[in-house]
Amino acid sequence: MRRAVAAAPAQLGAASVLLLAASTRWAHHRQTTQTQVLVTAWVVATGAALVVGLRRRARLGLALVAVSLIALVVAGAVWAAGYDPAGACGGG
Repeated sequence: MRRAVAAAPAQLGAASVLLLAASTRWAHHRQTTQTQVLVTAWVVATGAALVVGLRRRARLGLALVAVSLIALVVAGAVWAAGYDPAGACGGG
């Protein structure tokens, strides 16, 4: 039981990174309910990994969350500079 609790931050961090990858690969092509669910799941997984990782001081979980947060900051900076981060794929 204790081992499963210790692995939780890493598992949530991995889910965050996988959902981020799915979002960047697929979600920006469509504006549907499935897209909203995918992005919401990414936000929840990232937040949960951050909270659990901070409470347990789990380095791997926090490192994986950092990947998602850095990607979010970079995409926001690119967008603020006047570029469309999702535009490179052609949008469709």
